[in-house]
Amino acid sequence: DLDWVQRCDITSKSPIVVESTEDDLDRELKFYQQALEAVTMAKNNIEKAGVPFSRPNDYFAEMVKSDSQMARIRQKLLDQKTSIQNAEEAKKQRQLRKYGKQIQQEKIKEREDKKKATLDKIAEVKKRLRNGNAGNDDDGGDDDFDINVDSDDDSSSRQTFTNKGKNGRPLPNKKRQVKNAKFGFGGKKRGLKKNTAESTNDMSGFSAKRNKSAEFSRAPNKGIVKRPGKSKRQRTN
Repeated sequence: DLDWVQRCDITSKSPIVVESTEDDLDRELKFYQQALEAVTMAKNNIEKAGVPFSRPNDYFAEMVKSDSQMARIRQKLLDQKTSIQNAEEAKKQRQLRKYGKQIQQEKIKEREDKKKATLDKIAEVKKRLRNGNAGNDDDGGDDDFDINVDSDDDSSSRQTFTNKGKNGRPLPNKKRQVKNAKFGFGGKKRGLKKNTAESTNDMSGFSAKRNKSAEFSRAPNKGIVKRPGKSKRQRTN
């Protein structure tokens, strides 16, 4: 008979009893318990035989696959992980864009509804003003629409134009005055080249010396030789 170290056979002390063969969890648990019991018994037998079974720290085992192949496998796994992360990020961005577009549509619809309500209120107020019933209705007049016919802007603009200048004309609003002070006032455009009594009597720009010069004289220059006519040139030839 061979020693146990040569045979390495283990027999479980208790058989496996499974109540239901359809219960996968219970069946796998019984297999695990039996394997754990066999490993414990085998370890005790090996220690009794004095045979070393633990791998030393300086033990070098050559791998079945080469380093280049393992590097390719590792790179492939990293690429798969990166692609999964990119797909998840793209999905998240699509959801965010969809949500943002939905929010934008809701805001646009809200503005359109608000604009429509405001236009309806203004139309109703104009209708009441035309009928001469503004502010005299039993239902409260303009208060129901939350719109004042004489707004603050209109009153301020009217108050601005009631201020008159030196010539008795109304002054422009503050914004126009600031622009005039910054860029200047264009003033009158018509009749700028029309002579007046003051411009006719103004002789400050007249110079007798300049008027006697050759460039202002209408007399032809005698030093210029004119080309003879065609008939005269034919007779000369």
